[in-house]
Amino acid sequence: MENLGQRFLEAQETIEVIPIDLLMDFFSRVPATTIARCLCVSKLWESILVRPDFTELFMTMSCARPRLFLFTFQLEKNIFFFSSPQPQKLDDNSSLVLTRYHVHHTHNIFPSKIGSPLGGFFCRLYEKTVFICNPVTGESISLLKTESKSLDVFMKPFLGYDPIDKQFKVLCISIIDASDEHKILTLENGKHLWRDIECIEPHYPKSSGICLDGVLYYTAGVDRKFMVTMIVCFDIRFEKFSFIKIDKDSLMNSSCTLIDYKGKLGALQFTLSYPKRLEFWLLEDAEKCTWSTNIYTFPSFTQNFVNRTGLAIVGMTDSGEVVLSPHVITDPFYIYYYDLKSNGFTRVQIKGLELFKTKRVNISLDYSENLKFM
Repeated sequence: MENLGQRFLEAQETIEVIPIDLLMDFFSRVPATTIARCLCVSKLWESILVRPDFTELFMTMSCARPRLFLFTFQLEKNIFFFSSPQPQKLDDNSSLVLTRYHVHHTHNIFPSKIGSPLGGFFCRLYEKTVFICNPVTGESISLLKTESKSLDVFMKPFLGYDPIDKQFKVLCISIIDASDEHKILTLENGKHLWRDIECIEPHYPKSSGICLDGVLYYTAGVDRKFMVTMIVCFDIRFEKFSFIKIDKDSLMNSSCTLIDYKGKLGALQFTLSYPKRLEFWLLEDAEKCTWSTNIYTFPSFTQNFVNRTGLAIVGMTDSGEVVLSPHVITDPFYIYYYDLKSNGFTRVQIKGLELFKTKRVNISLDYSENLKFM
């Protein structure tokens, strides 16, 4: 015991002479769950890991690393989060190891509507209340609750990021009794002040949002029906709306998933016709509202499986594979990669989710860890 204690003291003395910036660089390269354990090692380590400049450094490093899968489940009154690195090599024997984050508690036993994560945060909507959450820190804050007693209330929150001023903003599209009541909020520590914002084009959002270079995009329609009539473009910094019209003959629908394809806005959806095929839209010119469209037929040995299975489009990897997933957890549970170039179909098993069998799953493809508190 004396030898062990002596070695600990010597190690502590060695750490104390290491420059702070070098320690910060080291800690910024480890996973967030490791940081949580390191906080308990010593007061010196804790003082480094709670510094605002370290939080910013960690976020920068996290965004530079390959993005993670984020799996979200609701079990009774708890929301569970797991992450996993994306597989480096794809084959049917691949499996993923999951990291579990904090459990978030809710006041209901019905699934919350969860948006796409951005910068480690995500929005969720329960009834008429908007929440902002961080799976890593366990923080969940109520941002907005409408007091309207009307049954005709539509709300959809979106999270965006301004890379110039380095600000996260929450945009909430609300339609109450056919009247627009849109609001926006800048996320700052301890300050949650909403501002009214006008939009000249009444619309109902259909999809989750995607933020590219400071512009938030989402599909929308003029009513609550299935079809999409426009892409909404919201400039996060200047807080201005613009619109890309969708031709009524183009048949973009509300199941469409927006993606970042090599810096361009893209969209993926299944065809409405039988058998199912995959449509890939790519915005070639935003000003002229011109799109290119390709339709892909799944390989014959998977066509029956695709037709009978309720698959959701998760997104597209940087290397061009489309990721598909069942809506609920099965045992065993797989996600699927569809390679557009080779027309290949590969499955990857996700282990350790037996507790959530038959539960609805929400999967995000581009998650990055963030230690920041709101």
